[in-house]
Amino acid sequence: MAWKKYQLVFKLLSPLHIGYRKVGNLHQTRKYVPGKVLWAALTARLTRMTGKGDSSKGYSDIGKAVANHFRFGYLWPAIFKNNNSTEQSKLEVCYPWSNTDFDFQFLNSYASTALNYDFQSSEEGTLHETEYIAPKTRENQQVYLKGDLWVEETDLPQDLKKWKEALQKIHLGSERNYGWGRVDLISNLQDGIHDSPEIIIKMKKKDKKVHLPAHVFAIVDGKEVNEVVGQVEPLLGWERDNSNSNRVWKLSNPVICYTPGAIVKIDSAFEIDAFGRLKKI
Repeated sequence: MAWKKYQLVFKLLSPLHIGYRKVGNLHQTRKYVPGKVLWAALTARLTRMTGKGDSSKGYSDIGKAVANHFRFGYLWPAIFKNNNSTEQSKLEVCYPWSNTDFDFQFLNSYASTALNYDFQSSEEGTLHETEYIAPKTRENQQVYLKGDLWVEETDLPQDLKKWKEALQKIHLGSERNYGWGRVDLISNLQDGIHDSPEIIIKMKKKDKKVHLPAHVFAIVDGKEVNEVVGQVEPLLGWERDNSNSNRVWKLSNPVICYTPGAIVKIDSAFEIDAFGRLKKI
């Protein structure tokens, strides 16, 4: 099995909300795009392109195939530090832990409420704000999303052959009915960066300023991972329930993870799962 690595760069065209948590009336967004969001977006587009979008089984089958043949790195906001530059290699990823003004530069919110037409007023208790990653920074710089993608192309199923075309048509995140989550793929996917038999990320203790850019499993094979230092959260979210005809959505099983930005205490190696999460090996 050989994995070919590609670099993904999307131009953000509209507000992007990646569901995180609710604090008061504010629906917060994550500051990055998890690999699972990319997996879901590519699965949805490929399923429709193959004409199998009329059944939940079509989504389920293609979703499993995508998980077997793709590894999605997390996407992070990026900008050109030099406004005159257009080379993708000059795009600088902006991580929250190394940019103290990240929230100010990249995040904004939109207030809305449901209406009560009988009383011609807002519905009581429905006023809320939805936070989002803005397509332009406070300094009016274009925002891009940058990350890595690995594809096992040796025995790629026929349903996945047009994955490059599908990536050009995906939408990310929620609130898409309002036009949010629009992106434009600008990276060249004609040739991958390199091939490798396995996907391993190696971290050294001396790399104190190098943070892990994705969630890291805090428990592996029933044992706590103590070699990583960082905040911990139960990672879960809503996903389609294809096993129950009486409901459409269900909560995924929570997975205890170190949040993106964690560092290692000793030399460590990690493998990447289908959704971009890191597992210590």
